[in-house]
Amino acid sequence: MQSDYGAVYSRLYREHWWWRAREQILLDRLRGMGLVEGDGLEILDVGCGDALSFEALGRFGRVRGIEVDEQLLDPGGPHRARISTRPLGDPSYDDPSWRFDLITALDVLEHLDDDRASASAMAGMLKPGGLLVVTVPAFELLWDEHDEINHHRRRYSAGRLRGVLQDSGLEQIRVGYLFRGLFAPKLAVRLLNSGRGRDRKVPQHGIPRPSVNTAMQRLCRLEDRLLRLLPLPFGTSVLGSARAPSVGLEGEGRRAVS
Repeated sequence: MQSDYGAVYSRLYREHWWWRAREQILLDRLRGMGLVEGDGLEILDVGCGDALSFEALGRFGRVRGIEVDEQLLDPGGPHRARISTRPLGDPSYDDPSWRFDLITALDVLEHLDDDRASASAMAGMLKPGGLLVVTVPAFELLWDEHDEINHHRRRYSAGRLRGVLQDSGLEQIRVGYLFRGLFAPKLAVRLLNSGRGRDRKVPQHGIPRPSVNTAMQRLCRLEDRLLRLLPLPFGTSVLGSARAPSVGLEGEGRRAVS
């Protein structure tokens, strides 16, 4: 991501309604997949920033992270010792200590040159039966300035994400859209911005006043609870989950990717 955006990303994650809603939806979905708080799982968060999701994921167990962009990390942060800056596929991850019950990659794959190699690398770090959960931005149609600021490589359909997970050798693959109610507003902003000059873009990551921030957060979570069982073919994000075979994926997907 651009350096000026990276400088405010931590605050956005902790305060902006979209990031707050995504975290709550993720926790709801993990519970729905059978994870129980206090289970003591070994967890890896890929693309963790400065341990932004450690507190939430830590409800289920011990969390470690991978973050290759060192400018996002606080050298004196309380979780710094649990964050590796080596890329996925680094030979050091072949060690058995880097095997996990749960791996998350929250809006990460779209940043990487080779998303299939990245997914395979994560699959190879799962314990037998381990769970991989990823989120990615949806639909190239919605590509706009926000993607440029974040240095995205691509956006995804549910089918495209399913293909990436299938190629990694994982099983029990489930994919579906999130933030369905934001699709039309996001498309409208994209169309509006495409006709404006560089200095007249509609901003998309400012933090609104508290009442609006709280209301949007609650609406997004309520929408997910009401619509998660309906296979609506649109949204602004895609969530995918898959499990490693019970026999494991030893030795697969180890080459470094960035």
